[in-house]
Amino acid sequence: MGNRNKSIVYFLLGLYTAIVSWYYYHSILWLIINWIFWPISLLYFILTGHLSHGRWLSIPQHFFS
Repeated sequence: MGNRNKSIVYFLLGLYTAIVSWYYYHSILWLIINWIFWPISLLYFILTGHLSHGRWLSIPQHFFS
């Protein structure tokens, strides 16, 4: 995987974390913090169950439908 492909994946995962953050917190401050520290935030959302039971797919659909 080249550097370009890695950066695209990192960008998309960071964007996904920002979308999930906005869905739960509705705060610009939390969105920025979660965008900067997206690996930790994404792990937190996964471990606390925020993305369980199909919510990992329904949250982005909420914004883009």
